[in-house]
Amino acid sequence: MKNRNKEEVLFSADEKKFRDELREFLVKAEAKKIEHEIYERDFYPREFYEKLGEEGFLAPVLPAEYGGKGKLVYETILAEELGAACVPLAWIQSTSSYVYATIARYGSEEQKRRYLPALKKGANIGAIAITEPEAGSDVMRIKTIAELKGDTYVISGEKRNITNGSKADILLVWAITDQRVDPAEGMSVFIVESKAGMAEPGFEVLEDYKLLGGFPGTVNSHLLFDEMSVPEENILGGKNEGAKIMFDELSIERALYAAMLVGEARPVLELAVAYSMEREQFGTSISRFEGISFKIADIVTRLEAAKLMVYHTARLIDKGFDAEKESAMSKLLASEAFYEVAHSTVQILGGRGLSDEYPAEWAFRMARLSMIPAGTNEIMRFIVQREVYKEHKSKKEE
Repeated sequence: MKNRNKEEVLFSADEKKFRDELREFLVKAEAKKIEHEIYERDFYPREFYEKLGEEGFLAPVLPAEYGGKGKLVYETILAEELGAACVPLAWIQSTSSYVYATIARYGSEEQKRRYLPALKKGANIGAIAITEPEAGSDVMRIKTIAELKGDTYVISGEKRNITNGSKADILLVWAITDQRVDPAEGMSVFIVESKAGMAEPGFEVLEDYKLLGGFPGTVNSHLLFDEMSVPEENILGGKNEGAKIMFDELSIERALYAAMLVGEARPVLELAVAYSMEREQFGTSISRFEGISFKIADIVTRLEAAKLMVYHTARLIDKGFDAEKESAMSKLLASEAFYEVAHSTVQILGGRGLSDEYPAEWAFRMARLSMIPAGTNEIMRFIVQREVYKEHKSKKEE
């Protein structure tokens, strides 16, 4: 009993095998060393991303006919492990995963054959283009327009805060295709080939922004579409189906983003535990002081709860359930758990926690950032309460 691994309760034998092989690869590939090099030199780790694809670890959510395992839970494992091993790589992968997961769920057979293999191999990188200068939390306010002219859609508008925006080869772009109706009924999604941000007629990268703390190894882009032509067959899931696809995509996005945050928090927590055991004050290890050890107890509990919620959500989605509430709960729990882990670690390290001697101060900035992407935590709370009241009303009417 002593030698049994608790992970066997949460994961099947095949899921655990996938996790073990991935961890082994990341150690051999020196992912942590690459992460430190990225922080020092600020480069986009595309080659490392492609290596993940070459080794067969990318896109496990895809159906078996496209080389995947057909389950989101494997994608969740990938997101968590990359978050723990190399944060910039995890952000690149997570954004690409939203693209290939959405194409796999809603694409035509021709679209799947055309786009999924290169995304699976890591030869192409993806980006999701929803957010606009005036449409953040209120996604129904997007102003990007797509007009059909012959057999081509012409897209005009701006997208902002787009992770991978200037580096992506494939973008999923949300635009209004029927201005006469409510945006929820007149919005569509387009597969746009951007060729890693290269200049194309009607497409321009206006600027790449740095996020809180610099966030090396990633890009956050402001994009302009000025009458960019996209073939009619590049519409995803049917005309005016964009809102439905968006909310489905957001549930997957939040579950995977939450998994990545759980992974990011893991080495920070390990640092807090190790440092508290090694650091001595008043003639003893500071781990013996309840002011320290109780902090460890609290953050371990929060992080474990977030992890369990993440995998519960992934399994619900794999079973075909609507997991909008659960995905919002996952993102909320994971981001706030990460923040508490980073905050407590800085406090436990004291003055050293404020220096760049340890990664605690950088993790603290990252954790603060995590409460905004994939929907702000305020919006997550709104979704949860809305769904709770909706469920209660439904029960009363039965």
